[in-house]
Order: sequence, then C-alpha cells, then structure tokens
Amino acid sequence: MPHHSTRRTAIRAMLASAMALAAGTAMAETGPFPQKPVRIVLPFAPGGSSDVMARLIAEQLSKIWQQPVIVENRTGASGIVAAEAVAKAPPDGLTALLTVTALVQAPALYKKVSFDPLKDFSPVSQVATMPLAFALNPSIPAKSLAEFIALARARPGHYSYGSFGTGSAGHLYMELLKDAAKIDILHVPYKGERPALTDLLGGQLSAIILSVPGAKPYAADGKLIPIAVTGSTRAQQLPNTPTFAEAGYRDIGLESIGWYGLLLPARTPKEITQKFSRDLNAVLRMPEINRRMTEYGITLTGTTPEAFDKIMREDFARWNKVIREKNIQPD
Repeated sequence: MPHHSTRRTAIRAMLASAMALAAGTAMAETGPFPQKPVRIVLPFAPGGSSDVMARLIAEQLSKIWQQPVIVENRTGASGIVAAEAVAKAPPDGLTALLTVTALVQAPALYKKVSFDPLKDFSPVSQVATMPLAFALNPSIPAKSLAEFIALARARPGHYSYGSFGTGSAGHLYMELLKDAAKIDILHVPYKGERPALTDLLGGQLSAIILSVPGAKPYAADGKLIPIAVTGSTRAQQLPNTPTFAEAGYRDIGLESIGWYGLLLPARTPKEITQKFSRDLNAVLRMPEINRRMTEYGITLTGTTPEAFDKIMREDFARWNKVIREKNIQPD
C-alpha cells in the first residue's frame, strides 16, 4: 500500500513539474507585457501641459515595465490624425492614444472621420480632468453668474464671449448655458485660448470661457472676473469661484468635465488592457506627479477600463446631441 502511495506522489510531482515547465515556456515565449517599446501617441504639440503629463507618465511606466515608453506628438485635424493612426495600429498594446473629450465629439463635428470612438478603441483609463472657467471683463457690471444673466436677458445680442474655437469644449458648454438661461450672447471663436484672452483683456470681448490655469493669474490681478467653473466640484486653483451647479444651473451638462483618457486599439487582449490600466493607475497615484499636474490645473483621476468606457459613452451621447441640434460646424 505504501508502495502505491509513493508512486502516486512521484507521478503527481512529475506532472506538477511538467506543468510548471510548460507554463514557464509559455511565459518565456509571450512574456509579461510589454516585451517591446511602447508608443503613446498624443494629438498635441510638444511643450504644453498635456505633453508634460504624457512624458511624466511615459517615464514612470518605462521604469515599471523596464521597456522604453515613447511619446509621439501627432498634431492635426483636432486630434483626428492621432486617433486614426492608433485605431489602425496592431491590437498588441504597444501603441496607445492619450487624448481628450474631443475624440467622442469628432464624428458629429466632422464629415470625414474614419474611426468610431466607441467601436475602434479599447478604453484603458480616464487619466485626468480639467475644468473650464467662465470669466467676465471687469468693465461688465456683474460679479456673479446670476447678475451677468440678468444683464444678458435685458440686452439680447449685446454681450459677446470668446472661446478657443467653434465646436471646442467651451463653445459647447456655453450653448448648454444659453439654452438653460434663455440668453442671446454672441460667440466669437478664436484659434486657441491665447488670442481670445488677449481680446478679453483688451476690452473687445465681454466674457471668455477658458482653462482654469489660463484664468488664474489674471483673476488674481483683477484683470478678469471668474464667475463659474465646469465640473461637480470647485477648481483647486479658483477655490472662491462657484461651479455652474452652485450658481443655479444644475443638471444641464455643465457638471460634466473635459477629460484626458488613454485608449488602445479595439481587439487588444483584455489581459493587456487590464495590466496597462493597473500600471497606469499606479503612476497616476504618485504624489510628485499629482503635484506637478496640479500646477497646470489638471487633476489626475484614474479609472477602470469599464468606468472610462461608461464616461465615453455618456459624453458621446450628450455632445453629439448638442452639436446636431445646434448645427455646429467647425471653422
């Protein structure tokens, strides 16, 4: 009897050893992700806050993975060039897209978009959020959103606001506000935030919708008066400025907030997407990276792939409705 027991134990040990060897061989063949350099494609030029963020993330991921992680700046067509490149890349996890909310707005804004933001990508994680501020020229006799809306209702078409382009996040937010508040103010689109800000400071505009970091120094000097911010909580850099919801405009879409997110091509194996997400989220929790990005008015978030997929779907539905109803066409 002991003889049979010993033999069974020996057979079991041999089987376990063979299985371990097979698993080890399979792991050596495929290896833990990634086995090659990873590219993060960014639809923005070098030097801005998004570029700084992408490079900080790439540096830390490359330490975790012991592989180079390269940031590739591919500008053009409001992020479409970068998105198309990643949508067509092999689904092996080695090419990722770090982009913004504009990705889900593109199909409604542009006639020729060769990708579907909900079908051609595997969401990895929301990376960060960045609120916008609505601010007035100090010459406007209003110190709050309610006061400005009262002025605008009294003089339809008299007041103007600048945004960083037709179809930009700021333009879409203001369309929601105009509908909810029943006001008529003139939209003046610019090619970027800086020229709009120059005209506001020069007195050519009544108001502006811009990034919180863009507003902060001029608010401190009294050169513009921020009266509301997007998002569900106040912006860290403008703690005395209420959200649109606090200022009386709740549940009209202004609690939603612009995001940065990381995506891989559709059909990327789930285990690669999950590992990318876990490691990226570990980087997004690093205090030093959070400190650096807070200086730019960017709040690092981090989510599961499933949670980011839900955010994308909700924003796709919301913004496509606004763009189509208002017949917004980019310049």
